[in-house]
Amino acid sequence: MEKKIAVTKTKLVQPERSNPLWQVLVDELAVIFEGELELIFPTEWNKHYFEWFHSMEKTGFRRELHYSFDDLTKALQNPELVFWFFNVDGQPQILLFGYSSPDEPKKDFYLDTFAVKRRGEGIGNIVMKLLIRWAKTKKFQSIVLDTEIKDEKGFPLQHFYTQHGFETVSIPKKGDVRMKRGL
Repeated sequence: MEKKIAVTKTKLVQPERSNPLWQVLVDELAVIFEGELELIFPTEWNKHYFEWFHSMEKTGFRRELHYSFDDLTKALQNPELVFWFFNVDGQPQILLFGYSSPDEPKKDFYLDTFAVKRRGEGIGNIVMKLLIRWAKTKKFQSIVLDTEIKDEKGFPLQHFYTQHGFETVSIPKKGDVRMKRGL
């Protein structure tokens, strides 16, 4: 039996949606993707966007890592939110969700969720390079994330982030990794 989701709408504050770097990202991704391309920064959180988010989680995350609607609603209230979907012909292909780390003394950007449906085409590399560039312009000290050494499909996640200058900070439990990249 599927759990019903309340049709709640929560306003999202996303001041970065007008940053011109995001158009650079769309232009770079246009070389790979064909069709109608759109970068969507939701301004309200609702069931529709949760379904998109959940569809992206299914592509690359173990079930126990999936967010509930309520947990995600709470996480979306973090400061300096960056939350977007890159859609092709109306279907989400990339998800990025992060925010300023509220518990850190320095200004760190916490990359909470990053998912790409099509792998092995350099899409993740394009997004990660642009995210690092964006974080530098926003004067973040570092980007922090939690990931796995390999996902359940065998994709070497830790290696992917290491290629982008991230270093392992801790290994809280077998297979999980906290990584950080100074900016």
